[in-house]
Amino acid sequence: MPLSVHAELGTSEPGDLRTGATVYIDWFFENNSPFPTENEFVSHVYVDNVFVNNWVSSQAPPFQTFGVRDWSELNDRVRLDRGDHVFKLIIDALDQIPESDETDNVFERTFTWGGESLSSQALLSRNVNLVIEPVPERSESVVTAAVAGAGVSGPLTVDSTTFVSFGVGNTGLASTDATIGIHIYFDGLLVENRIIDGLAALSKATLTDWDELADKIEITPGQHSLEVIVDPGGLIQESDETDNTATVLLTWGSGPAVPPDPLPEITPVPAPPYEELTLPNLATYLPSDWDTPLVIRGATSGGSVSGRNGHVGAFTAGVVDYAITNNSGIANLNPFSSRLLLDGVVIDDSGFARGGPGGVWMVDVTIPADRLTAGTHTLKLEIDSAGEVTESDETDNSITTIFDVVAGPAPDLAAPLVYSDAELTAMLDIVPELFLETANADASDGSGIDWLAAVNTVADAAYYLATGTALSDERIAISLLSRAEYDARSLAICLEDQDTLTTAEYDSTLSECRTTIEGSAGLTWSGSGIARVEIDASTTPARVLATLLHELGHARQGILVPATSSTVLSDASSAIGEAQAQVFEAVGIRHIEEFLGVKFTQYPDLVVIQDDVNDLIDFHVKRAVELEEHSLGYQVMWLAALQDVGGLGLADELRTTGALSAGSALSFYNYLLTIDGQDPVTWVNARLAGGASLIEEFRAIALSRLAVDLPPGSEGHPHLIDLAFFAP
Repeated sequence: MPLSVHAELGTSEPGDLRTGATVYIDWFFENNSPFPTENEFVSHVYVDNVFVNNWVSSQAPPFQTFGVRDWSELNDRVRLDRGDHVFKLIIDALDQIPESDETDNVFERTFTWGGESLSSQALLSRNVNLVIEPVPERSESVVTAAVAGAGVSGPLTVDSTTFVSFGVGNTGLASTDATIGIHIYFDGLLVENRIIDGLAALSKATLTDWDELADKIEITPGQHSLEVIVDPGGLIQESDETDNTATVLLTWGSGPAVPPDPLPEITPVPAPPYEELTLPNLATYLPSDWDTPLVIRGATSGGSVSGRNGHVGAFTAGVVDYAITNNSGIANLNPFSSRLLLDGVVIDDSGFARGGPGGVWMVDVTIPADRLTAGTHTLKLEIDSAGEVTESDETDNSITTIFDVVAGPAPDLAAPLVYSDAELTAMLDIVPELFLETANADASDGSGIDWLAAVNTVADAAYYLATGTALSDERIAISLLSRAEYDARSLAICLEDQDTLTTAEYDSTLSECRTTIEGSAGLTWSGSGIARVEIDASTTPARVLATLLHELGHARQGILVPATSSTVLSDASSAIGEAQAQVFEAVGIRHIEEFLGVKFTQYPDLVVIQDDVNDLIDFHVKRAVELEEHSLGYQVMWLAALQDVGGLGLADELRTTGALSAGSALSFYNYLLTIDGQDPVTWVNARLAGGASLIEEFRAIALSRLAVDLPPGSEGHPHLIDLAFFAP
């Protein structure tokens, strides 16, 4: 037979062919002609149309027989299940030799495999899943064009190079170090065989603008098929074996190359309308820790706080706080007055001097006790009440609030919310499933689970475990948004002071805002007296949770040390702020892990993960030199822990156990909050004096967290890898 498959050496009979057992292949061909071949040619062997081997012949003399005996590498190329399999031998597979008869170059034979069915192997909760998917900034899984760099496929011509781009992704939650084969077929014939040395979970490898197709096989005008297959032999057990192939039908013409149309440009989020002001503009102003620009509180009531609405008792003095500003880049050159009315009667008329652009005036006015009778009252502020200033906008000069005056003592303050261990356990019940999700949190995945609500609940439990306070008792408002909503809100926040800018300043600020927002996933700022946290929820629930915990670290800093949270930031103070938030991410996750007694951030000791950790550390070290705040935050965080700042014993614990406990991480976070009141530049410079040796020590500690012989299915979610390896 031209091709035989057998289970034992030295025989041509199939014997007992079994799944996973060693198997041998013989194949032969002859030059049945008096003429020798003059060119090199290639022969292929396929199993179930999957290429498994080739043999290159330099020359075939007349009437000579050639072949291979007892080739034993089949199990390294393809995983064969129980049942029938078709073997195919193709001589001169790429048609490199002109022959007198081209019809006798193919031989097929079917062999039957026994043994245990591969389909009986149970899948784990975390598995590899290999797919063909687009290269970044490409529109399709496989993009072909007659020019390099095309974002979409375009016209092809045999008179110009064909460029092929595609990506191979692992969309599963398990990483693999296994060698992954990639085959490219042209009209069913293998033209390119490549390998990838493993893929981490939710990662991708790419082949961009591959230009060797015409070197592999002759392309003639007309329609042809191009097929890309990852793991063609099915050697890697996957959660889904149906998405390993991408096939496109392509038509080649002739003539010069024609570039395809470019990818449609993404329409940016519209910026708030801008109109350059040529006059001052007096308006209400909202300080970062106030409830509203106009508040009222009892002068003697418990818990009376400037800028915060509070209980007003009947026939007791009250205090009104209000704030105004010149919300324009043009100075106000005239003095002006503002009037405060209670139930339509003027109770205060205050005068103000001229003020420059962005000037702010904050006022408190006492209301006599006899004016505050029990019942509902109306308070109104009129800015520039005498019309002394010509403004660009006269419609934003007043604000009204309605409040109640209550007879009798002030009501007791509401008791803080307390969660029992049973309630916390119930709140965290979704965590294992949450860390298995690969769909976006803001998209329906068919599970019926509201992932946005689940993330909020888990974050609340983590915050409570760490601080003893429920999020509902903090002055924090959380919004989990679609990407479009996140971009729009973030841009509005970034440009909230646009009225004080000139045209040139506005254009520059808008550009900077767009650049910053494009690379961000979370934002925290103070408004209406609370910390407002905005999160991009168009990613996995695991990443949304990690980002939310990060931003809660920023928010808590603003709650605990508000006096320094609003100061002008330097590179050093920005880095400290990021270090605080980065540590708080770990605080939240480690409290969840310790409370449930389950480790969710453990990863197998694989080369692909080692490489990822090393690459990310190198990335942050490089960007720290450029004073990028997040990377500099990571660096000073590592150095501070190994320098044992604050005498907390962090260095000993980190060197001994490889990671800080939840409690130690919280102590580290609380210590970092104290740096805001010190000299941030001096503190950061003192940390950087630790030098590269401590960074390399931290690298070794981080890599030591990789688990040897981690049970299959126990790998942590790839979107938790930052806090798993980069938090001390």
